[in-house]
Amino acid sequence: MKKYLTTPIYYVNDVPHIGHAYCTLATDTLARYWREKLGAENVFFLTGTDENSQKTVEAARKSGKPIPEYLEEIAGNWRTTWDEIGISYDDFIRTTEKRHHETVHKILQKIYDNGDIYRGKYEGHYCDGCETFLKESDLNEKGECPDHLKIPRKISEENYFFKLSKYGDKLLEVYAKNPRLLEPEKRRNEVLSFIKSGLDDISISRESAEMGIPLPWDENHKIYVWFDALINYYTAIDTDEKRDFWNSACHILGKDITRFHNVIWPAMLMSAGLPLPQEEFAHGFFTIDGVKMSKSLGNMVSPLEISREFGNDALRLGLLSSFEFGNDGDFSHENLAKLYDKKMASGLGNLFNRVIVLVNKFLDGQKPAGISTDEIKAEYENFAGFMEEKKLKSAIDYFFQIVDSANELLNEKEPWKLVKTDMDEAKKVFAKLLQKLETLKLMAKILLPETYPRMVDMLGDTEKVGEAQILFARIEKKSNP
Repeated sequence: MKKYLTTPIYYVNDVPHIGHAYCTLATDTLARYWREKLGAENVFFLTGTDENSQKTVEAARKSGKPIPEYLEEIAGNWRTTWDEIGISYDDFIRTTEKRHHETVHKILQKIYDNGDIYRGKYEGHYCDGCETFLKESDLNEKGECPDHLKIPRKISEENYFFKLSKYGDKLLEVYAKNPRLLEPEKRRNEVLSFIKSGLDDISISRESAEMGIPLPWDENHKIYVWFDALINYYTAIDTDEKRDFWNSACHILGKDITRFHNVIWPAMLMSAGLPLPQEEFAHGFFTIDGVKMSKSLGNMVSPLEISREFGNDALRLGLLSSFEFGNDGDFSHENLAKLYDKKMASGLGNLFNRVIVLVNKFLDGQKPAGISTDEIKAEYENFAGFMEEKKLKSAIDYFFQIVDSANELLNEKEPWKLVKTDMDEAKKVFAKLLQKLETLKLMAKILLPETYPRMVDMLGDTEKVGEAQILFARIEKKSNP
């Protein structure tokens, strides 16, 4: 069994914010889980940047740099950000790469040869912000794009069209057979409703585009950015060594791009004669302290700022535990600080430190008999169940439930006193506590990858524990100016 996990590829017209980090950290956490289950060689994790866009041209002009120089710098910024916050991707794709152009040409040619692309005239609305053609029904009551609150341009030009209308019934049949093609259910229902309302053929090229991949049969037309971008998922594994990953593809995406990923993309693949992804999961959006993220409001948060203040593991848990994956929710710096202080430092970190200190002091570091590997396995299987259902908040909550239960046992039994009156009973308590720490260690390899090595050191080998360490340093509270 293999697993191929992807994030969306991100526009390079700006720097990463925590909305991007949320999706990427979620995918990374899932990838870490599947590597543990299947082996690293059977998991492939892709992320990258979407560069064939008019937004790229405009951003490069604004920066005053040539497009290639701008792209190299900004794509490097994204990659460096992911490296710094601990993203364990296997490949970072850029849609300006030669390999992507070659795969796009190959797939587009198959669709063209299948008779699903024709030349025609497009007349209608085009939103420059979305780089999307919009129907009247997509606009708000003021005739604006609902996302950018601007009236789209009316354009009339010769384009090539994809026969999306041909695939409505086929898509409904596919979703009936494989509901996991889009989860959660509420997102799938939205897409099914859209398909049932009737699909129109879509424009896939722009003759006036300044940047993009030329069509293989007509170099005067450049491929519409969304049509080319979707193919990145196949480009990354389009080699003899990796192609078998495709049958296990799982796309993680935002709920705002489901129509592209769950209507256009599967139709493209069917037309090209390629298998569909195994599953796709659309996560929700979050506000910052109850307010939508916006440049104009100045509340865009950099993941690097949070990472440098609290560490990468706190960034990961702070984002993924704020609300259940797939739902909308809210994130706040205050709640993250509480999580770090109460659950990570005072809860998990203090638990490990106290237990290891006590075992070294009263048992000379020797691990007592009675640590049940069966119970460790059972606890981990409960955790694994949440991970396989992509219930990331539930998995984190379960992790901290074990932390809480261990602290309750420690405080209730007071083994530091028990050793003076009943050493055998004290050893049973220590065995139970070490068992819980071993369980937490296994889960931490996925949830707390930077803290995990120190937990391993503290738990030592099969016979003796190691030395106590500080897992989470206290963060000094910033004083108000």
